Amino acid sequence: MKRFIIVAATTLLIFPIVSHAANATSRWDLTLGGFIKFDMGYSTQGVNADYNKAARGSYGMYENREDEYGSLFAAGGETRLHFAIKGPDVWGAKTSGFIEAEFRGQTGDYGELNLRHAYMRIKSTNDTLTIGHTWQKWGLLLTYSNILLGVNMLEAFVKGKRQPQIMWEHNFNKNYGFSFGVISNTNSLGNRTVDDFAISPYPFLEGELKYTSDACGKIGSWQMLFAVDGFYGWERKVWDADPTAAVGYDDDLNNAWGLALKGLIPIIPEKKGKKAGALAVAGEIFMSQNPGWHLGSFSLESYNRGTATDPDYAYPRLSGGRGQVSYWFTNNLFITGWYGQMRYTLSDRYKRVNRNAIEREQQYIVNLSYDFNQAMRFGLEWDYIKTEYANYSAATAPFLDKSGDMHAVRIGAWYFF
Repeated sequence: MKRFIIVAATTLLIFPIVSHAANATSRWDLTLGGFIKFDMGYSTQGVNADYNKAARGSYGMYENREDEYGSLFAAGGETRLHFAIKGPDVWGAKTSGFIEAEFRGQTGDYGELNLRHAYMRIKSTNDTLTIGHTWQKWGLLLTYSNILLGVNMLEAFVKGKRQPQIMWEHNFNKNYGFSFGVISNTNSLGNRTVDDFAISPYPFLEGELKYTSDACGKIGSWQMLFAVDGFYGWERKVWDADPTAAVGYDDDLNNAWGLALKGLIPIIPEKKGKKAGALAVAGEIFMSQNPGWHLGSFSLESYNRGTATDPDYAYPRLSGGRGQVSYWFTNNLFITGWYGQMRYTLSDRYKRVNRNAIEREQQYIVNLSYDFNQAMRFGLEWDYIKTEYANYSAATAPFLDKSGDMHAVRIGAWYFF
């Protein structure tokens, strides 16, 4: 019966695309899943549901419309659909695949279906090989997943991106393990031309050392975790060798790196499968030089400290961290708080030239969540964001402030299937 429902649902989903196909069955074990997500809220600035930074504040007699007027927003684009596949064994190892998409329209109009994950996996007792488009390792700590209402919140603090990669993970035993692989550091889904990363002759390397244990108990799937992870790569910066004639090019190969320490501790674990009274803390600290697409829209490009014909490229240094505390009043009702801060080390010259670069951001988030049952979750959230920019908005006069802040209150509901 279950297989019949899966096949029927899949057929209905793909019928408009392949209407001449006889059926939509798979040769392997195929499972359909995902969730329906709805958000609604009010912000003190003019934003949509995908906000992650505050606009500049008004300054004196000069007003910023985004800062002066609040907005009501509602959206359902975070709705997701995934297919999980279990295939035949190879060399005694299990094989699987995973495809997931959401309707946020990251590469087009909001509401369009865009790729989130697309990877294959070969897993044996102690080793896992992942090939495809999925989460990075550097700084990734998914304790916010399906709790945080604003999907773009925490992006400034290495929340995590999904990138093409080949990653090998090995577990020495149930407590210790490592990961190592190559990963792309570009926005592979964006409508972008070839950039400096893409013409670099070397891949980015990424790895992780971790320790995990259930010695302190568990809260759901959460258990104690400590890890150090990072990446290293190269960016090839290209410029006109002769800007006046544009007859040739020159280039400079520069380093990019990131390091993060992260951890999770269930201070008060669940008891006999009940979470009432459970308490967990999690967080990370990080540093990076040229994080590229790992940090999405918060990444800053290299800058020239020399001249047009004799450039000297350098990168702003990034540091920051975030923390999370979760407490369960009952098995179904829990509260979570987050705080995050990041800061770029920018020279005065950089700030004069790149006035709109984000120099610092802080976020405070409090979320109250309630599970009606295994399928439905409701959330109520308050967000506060303070964003500091490199300089005032104009060199001749400070038309808009160097910083801005916003408050938002939002509700959200999930229906998991």
